Amino acid sequence: MISVYRKQVKQGETIFGYEQPGDSAFLVESGQVRILDKITQKDSYLLGPGDMFGEYGVIAGASHYSAAVAEEDCLLLVVSREEIEEKTNSADPMISLFLKFFMERCHDLTKRHHGVPVTPQDQPAPLPHRRDIALRSHREQLLKEFQIKEELERALLNDEMVLYFQPIISLRGGFTAGFEALLRWQHPTRGLLSPYHFIDIAETTNMIVPIGDWVFREACKQARDFNLKTAELGKPEVFVSINISANQFAVPNISRRFKEITEETGADVSTIELEITESVLMEDTAHAKKVLGEVKELGFDLVLDDFGTGYSSLNYLHQFPIDKLKIDRSFTHTVLTDESSLEIVRAISGLAHNLNIEVVAEGIEEREQLSLYRDLDCHFGQGYLISKPLSVQDVYGILGTRMSI
Repeated sequence: MISVYRKQVKQGETIFGYEQPGDSAFLVESGQVRILDKITQKDSYLLGPGDMFGEYGVIAGASHYSAAVAEEDCLLLVVSREEIEEKTNSADPMISLFLKFFMERCHDLTKRHHGVPVTPQDQPAPLPHRRDIALRSHREQLLKEFQIKEELERALLNDEMVLYFQPIISLRGGFTAGFEALLRWQHPTRGLLSPYHFIDIAETTNMIVPIGDWVFREACKQARDFNLKTAELGKPEVFVSINISANQFAVPNISRRFKEITEETGADVSTIELEITESVLMEDTAHAKKVLGEVKELGFDLVLDDFGTGYSSLNYLHQFPIDKLKIDRSFTHTVLTDESSLEIVRAISGLAHNLNIEVVAEGIEEREQLSLYRDLDCHFGQGYLISKPLSVQDVYGILGTRMSI
């Protein structure tokens, strides 16, 4: 993460000169700065605490059209181009696109004011600069993101989202213990899309929050209906595991929202599992403790997804009320051929058992993988060897059954 930093300048010191390339803007924290106009080199004005200057320094390829000199000893906050680009790129795509065009338009107007050619008629067309190519590429990406965001908004309104459910079996008993709810998009022209095609943009544009809200509500409805069926069959309850994004997790009073939805849908909280990733815990430990404590008090089970792939510290694990760990599929895929993966899986399994945390092995595609996890006394298994994700209709066909594997 690139941060804003402070710079001290002495009285009379030039901060930047005419036509000097820039890579930063400045905010006056204390003292005064004199800005000198490039054309007359006489007209000037003073800036004090709270004023910003040198903003063209954050535009790729731009130069300063004035000079800035410290009128007295100053303390400046320096905002780098990288910092601005990082914040702009993470904003809503329409806001990002607007800011980019606005800054470029202001830059063009300033160049005209100072007699700098800005049109093809005024100067020979240069060969494309790498920055220009990158900027065009960025614009195209922003437009694409905006278009997909618009489509996602329409998809929610038109009920184009659908849930599939991948069975999770008990490795000790072989029966279907629960399901992971997996999002799909029934696109009107592109067909059924996996999250690979849209989830990153949904997170970038924060559409993941309303989408996540829909997923949680729909999964709770299905958990209720699945368990009405198991009760009718005289079979044990099944759980439904729901992925919670970092953006959702950061929503104020999210635990209260989860409670409201379960009450509205009639779902039994004890049959709902919340899946979060390691990064959610590590980014803001205090917030994670608070929210996880709240949802745990409400009766939800908590699952730590993709365990072992991130930057987690095992020392943190005992601080959170985690009920299950999911061994990431990347370890499962190499556990039979790579000794390091096998040792990691053994360590995770042993640690979880010592902490009374259940283990779910993801990505099981071979019988040898299944046998290994059974030998390690892992509690649950999930993967294409067991079952691919199923439609709601297909789920009813396996409720309460044992898997013949």
